[in-house]
Amino acid sequence: MGLVIRQSFFNTISTYLGFGLGAINTLVLYTRILPVDQYGLLSIMLSAASILMPIFIFGLPNTLIKFYTVALSPKEAGYLNGFSLWFPLLLIGPAMIGVYFFDSYIIAALNFKNAFVAPYLWHILLIGVGMAYFEIAYAQAKVALKSVWGNFLKEVSHRLFISVLLLLLNGKFIDLSIFFGALVCVHIFRALLMHAYVLWNCDFNYYWGLPKAYAQYLQYSGYMFLGGTAAVIILEIDKLMIYTYVNIEQVAFYTVAVFMATIVGVPARSMYQITAPITARLLQDNDLEGLKRLYKESSLNLGMVAGGVLMLLLINLNQIYRFIPQAYGGTFLLVLLIGLSKFYDALMGNNNAILFNSPFYKKILSFGLLLACMTIVLNYFLIPSMGIEGAALASFLSISFYDSVKIWYVWKKYHTHPFSLNTIKLLLLLGTIYLASFFLPNFENRYLGIAFDTLFVGSSYVAALYISAISEVFNAFIDRNIQRWRGQ
Repeated sequence: MGLVIRQSFFNTISTYLGFGLGAINTLVLYTRILPVDQYGLLSIMLSAASILMPIFIFGLPNTLIKFYTVALSPKEAGYLNGFSLWFPLLLIGPAMIGVYFFDSYIIAALNFKNAFVAPYLWHILLIGVGMAYFEIAYAQAKVALKSVWGNFLKEVSHRLFISVLLLLLNGKFIDLSIFFGALVCVHIFRALLMHAYVLWNCDFNYYWGLPKAYAQYLQYSGYMFLGGTAAVIILEIDKLMIYTYVNIEQVAFYTVAVFMATIVGVPARSMYQITAPITARLLQDNDLEGLKRLYKESSLNLGMVAGGVLMLLLINLNQIYRFIPQAYGGTFLLVLLIGLSKFYDALMGNNNAILFNSPFYKKILSFGLLLACMTIVLNYFLIPSMGIEGAALASFLSISFYDSVKIWYVWKKYHTHPFSLNTIKLLLLLGTIYLASFFLPNFENRYLGIAFDTLFVGSSYVAALYISAISEVFNAFIDRNIQRWRGQ
């Protein structure tokens, strides 16, 4: 776990730095600089581009991670690298041709309500291309076990550029049309930076022919594409359906609340970057004991971090809403539901990495399609009656069911699950500290209130984790840092 902990630590720092910038953008800049309808438009554009992205990459990042763990010859590995770069053009090219020649027909086919998004078809398409090629280069970096820089680019760089663009927009140095155009450039530039890093730091060759095992690669990529597309639909379809059934302003309100809840999932995203290739190697070596140990350790340690973040978020939620315009104020239930779904994701540990890299990866397709259909159906019934809270409830129910099915399937095939007695102890500890937080004093000053609650509850939580010795990895990490501090 040494490499996992070290890279996960740096990935978590950069991811939380990215979320800090995202918080400034979302809670301060977007809500004050962009009109509500334009913020809703931005959310729709990014959601649509995120749905295009897995279509363009066709599951190739997962293919790179899986097959690099096999004893490929250097030449075959080079062909796989080249294949991952030129194959997406076979999908991107027709999409661009279609938009170029048939954009007027596409715009005319959109109803009056969707015409608000129609002028930005090229923006959506090009952002999707930038996202796709970034993910391909990032997967190559993960194969080389060099995920830190890629995680920084993924989580921090584009948010930093967007902060600058928002400030320029606020200062009237640019207008909205330039802002949306620059947003495209940000995603393309990020992809170029990632590819430059791989070329400079990773010992890869690139050959531009067809790999010998291309049929095997395409088959695996096809399943990953269908499963990945379903997963992205699950994450993004709620915004598009809110726009369809309610209005574009509600998309902006929902985006703000979901952003705050999404911070709970940061640790899982950070650790996955390094556990995915390690899990692939454990499966390739048939090291089932190592796999089981990593499964439980990743679940417990991710749950500890994600649970602490969720607890602090809920404790400070009312104070946080005082920082943003009243129109964007969400509800406790919305953030709670999305936050709990992210916490459950964290408790799964490296479950997704096991499924993606196992011989049973085809099952991901059926699981993903089931969840996508369930999400759409639940949104269809809940959004018209409950609004954005209905979208949050639909996400919670569908994702919780999906995660449970994946945990059951790994247990069925590998006779292991991510939970232990320490998981129960962790849940009891989180619940106890959260209930005790209701007895903390209230402060009129919102800055003082957030600082006091965060420091007091956070330090109490860390102390309780250490004293209870729930996680050997966590206690060893604390002991090591105490020794270093004393050594200074």
